[in-house]
Amino acid sequence: MNETLYIEVKGMHCPDCPAKVERTLTKLDGVSQVKIDFENENGYVIFKTGLTSTSDIINRINKMGFEAKKVKSQSEENVNL
Repeated sequence: MNETLYIEVKGMHCPDCPAKVERTLTKLDGVSQVKIDFENENGYVIFKTGLTSTSDIINRINKMGFEAKKVKSQSEENVNL
């Protein structure tokens, strides 16, 4: 089953940073789509439950030097993509 994770990503310093995050996350098993927005510092990841997890995704972003955290939903946190 697919799940959508809405995230906030702090610490991106240039417009290339979202592309780096997107490339890195698409290499995780089960991740089918990633969109990160530089200006709004947020995004989403669509992944297959059981192949990866929310914590795997957030930990991977944090290991890149950014500060990622889960937000409740697109409408609640105003994820603008």
